[in-house]
Amino acid sequence: MADEIVLQYLEKWGVSREIVKLVTRPIAHWIDGAPVELGERIPVYEPSTGATLTDTFDGGAEIVEQAVRSSRRAFEGEWSAMRSLDRQSLIFRLADLMETHKEELGLLESIDVGKPLSQAVPIDIGGAIDVIRYFAGWATKISGRTGDMVAYDQQFLGMTLRQPVGVVAAIAPWNFPFQTLVWKIGAALAAGCTIVAKPSDTTPVSTLRLAELITQAGFPDGVFNVVNGKGSHTGAALVAHSGINKVSFTGSTPTGIKVGEAALQNMTRLTLELGGKSPALVFADSDIDVVVEGLYNGIFFNTGQVCDATSRAIVDASIFDEVLDRLVERTKSVRILPGLDPESGMGPLASSTHRDSVMRFVNLARADKLTLALDQAQTQNSGYFVGPVIVENPPHDHAVWRDEVFGPVLALSRAQDSQDIVRQAADTRYGLAAAIYSRDIQRVLGAARSLNAGTIYVNGHGFLDPSFPFGGLGMSGFGKDMGAEQMDAYLETKTLLVSGVGVG
Repeated sequence: MADEIVLQYLEKWGVSREIVKLVTRPIAHWIDGAPVELGERIPVYEPSTGATLTDTFDGGAEIVEQAVRSSRRAFEGEWSAMRSLDRQSLIFRLADLMETHKEELGLLESIDVGKPLSQAVPIDIGGAIDVIRYFAGWATKISGRTGDMVAYDQQFLGMTLRQPVGVVAAIAPWNFPFQTLVWKIGAALAAGCTIVAKPSDTTPVSTLRLAELITQAGFPDGVFNVVNGKGSHTGAALVAHSGINKVSFTGSTPTGIKVGEAALQNMTRLTLELGGKSPALVFADSDIDVVVEGLYNGIFFNTGQVCDATSRAIVDASIFDEVLDRLVERTKSVRILPGLDPESGMGPLASSTHRDSVMRFVNLARADKLTLALDQAQTQNSGYFVGPVIVENPPHDHAVWRDEVFGPVLALSRAQDSQDIVRQAADTRYGLAAAIYSRDIQRVLGAARSLNAGTIYVNGHGFLDPSFPFGGLGMSGFGKDMGAEQMDAYLETKTLLVSGVGVG
């Protein structure tokens, strides 16, 4: 049951009774098109107040078994037999329902995660709708190929069949729980797979609502199931289940390694989208107005809780001081307020545990007497608020430079020339993303080729598109979300080699 302070917070910002009911009800599992309450209750906290919002259930192996069996029945039954045109129509219908409920879904996400409502509606929910509509079209575009075999004469023919892998475990993180889950299920549904989704126990609210909309759209029961619980309990049981054919996981690198090790025991296919320490390369010829806005958005959007956040900026010495001064002034203007406040430019972090983790980095920088060009990280008595921090020229062996903070902490480094910028940017074990700021296209393309990064932004940050893949290299994982490339992760290829076709 929600604490009174949460109810007062929701009432203050005019949240309707219908939305209050959705965010304060117990967040159940979803099996065969219906809610299931099973397992130990886990409290879910509202980040702007730090008080209890609702609770969910840690279902463990028992609920995982129910969900996987349900998804297997659906895969082998009505769903796999459905015409691809009909599957496409259902996916489009889901997108239309999401559009109808766009404001509602944005409110759920803002309340559950703490992010500004002004960002949750157009970016999180709007972006998710775009992904669903993009992949709906792929449902009718899946085909193999046929051709003559090059080592034989024309009495032989080769062909391939493309078929869905089966039951997919889609494990979403707490920073973008709705949007990231949709990244996984769009391609899976288009391919003809069924899904067992597991949201973070920190932010499970919107996933249950998505399950209800999928059922309302007319999908057969079992095509989309949801299991809730702790990653170490329910998540571990899901990844290790022999009935799972594919795991798509987004989360931290240490957890991703554990997921990979467990999945390998059953030779389960994997997509791992993991952590990052993404660099921004700022060359001397950059447009400083563009740089300042790009660096600000690259690290402080979603309070820095973004896997591809540009948390390291390497700036040419000739413009370093101007970039730093203007970025500090730009950042000072941000309003750090509860997510439902219309004036909020930066909300709280998603949990007390994560707030404490981010503050350990900040306190370490303070203790080591690093130069903090901006330090607004003071915490409050209520809520999980941590303001922005800009660290000037930290040592490159320091944790704020090398490790993923996953919060509003930017490390800014001075570089002597273009070669030094590229060298500093490349000095990382991660390879999720990077951003390049320059007016010189040859310089941009040269730097892009040398960087070990799965996604490279040019003169901006974060403008992802459903038609282009997103995913990391190195310790940032492997596999792609979005784009035509993602379809390969949800399809098996069978080769048929036929003899005697030229006889007769």
